[in-house]
Amino acid sequence: MSDALEDDLIESGAVVLGLVRAMLDGPRLTADESWYALRRTAECLTDALNVAELRGERLAAADD
Repeated sequence: MSDALEDDLIESGAVVLGLVRAMLDGPRLTADESWYALRRTAECLTDALNVAELRGERLAAADD
């Protein structure tokens, strides 16, 4: 179950990254658009860091 959740979080991050990159390559963003993109990017980065931390904890437990 955790692997499926990790996969979903990583896929979501990839989608947001693609959207944000497209926004940055397009016409100038409004303040609201910039804020939205930054908020979504921060959420995805938080998810990615949580996945990495939990994987590390699982690997450490497996070594014990």
